[in-house]
Amino acid sequence: VLNFTTLDAQIDSFDTPERELAKRHMSQVKAGQDLIIMDRGYSGFPLAFELQQKGIDYCIRGREDWWPQVKDMLETGEVDKVVTIKKNQQFEMFPKMRLFYDELICRIVVVTLPTGGLEILITSLLDQVKSPYESFVSLYAMRWNIEEGYKLYKTRLQLEAWSGKTALAVKQDFYAKVFLMTTTAVLAFPLEEQLRKEQEAEKTTKHAYKVNRTNALAIIKESAPKMFIHKAIAGVLSAFDNILRKTVEVVRPNRKNPRKKTPKKPPSMNYKQL
Repeated sequence: VLNFTTLDAQIDSFDTPERELAKRHMSQVKAGQDLIIMDRGYSGFPLAFELQQKGIDYCIRGREDWWPQVKDMLETGEVDKVVTIKKNQQFEMFPKMRLFYDELICRIVVVTLPTGGLEILITSLLDQVKSPYESFVSLYAMRWNIEEGYKLYKTRLQLEAWSGKTALAVKQDFYAKVFLMTTTAVLAFPLEEQLRKEQEAEKTTKHAYKVNRTNALAIIKESAPKMFIHKAIAGVLSAFDNILRKTVEVVRPNRKNPRKKTPKKPPSMNYKQL
């Protein structure tokens, strides 16, 4: 969420649930060191229970009508509360589920958004001194880079434009593009940090600047053979830094566009993917 590096990638049949893939990601998470940020698609007791059992910290966006404890807080006006969910309570709310845990101890944070809506966050960060209420606005906002990462994969790297129809070809394309994305992120990160430090020291520009990631991906895609086959590493890295520094883009704060909820149209037969 801070540098667009893909730490773990999973691909499976289209009918595999997101939560099942999320559980596989957990093998790469370090308990006590990492924190997972998830959107409303992952909210619920089963996943929170499992994360608690593994000692993994989390911040998951919940739903206003999902948990009785959330409804109680909204009625009383509370915005920050540590709650304990007993197993019997969990069975009453989800009678078809049979999970073998005694209780879930979590913290519920209710954030009022600038639009007037509410953001319900379920977290394992129980210490209200180390993790004050105000910090959760920026914490959950970091999740947006996950969506930006998906956008880069799907639109810039054309992840779904497979070079073949077999499972092996799909997996090969998938992991090759994950490698390309991560390599680009790793190489661009030092330059981004340098830009940030220079802007903080000089304070001569109205807005901050960031690396143009579309440009970065294009450069690495073209230069990969030179780096990995011809071993022209120093020359490629020097050119990479020089081009990116000249093509940085401005960061416009507080810029928000309303979402266009239009139905997706099937691709034209003339441009249909394999």
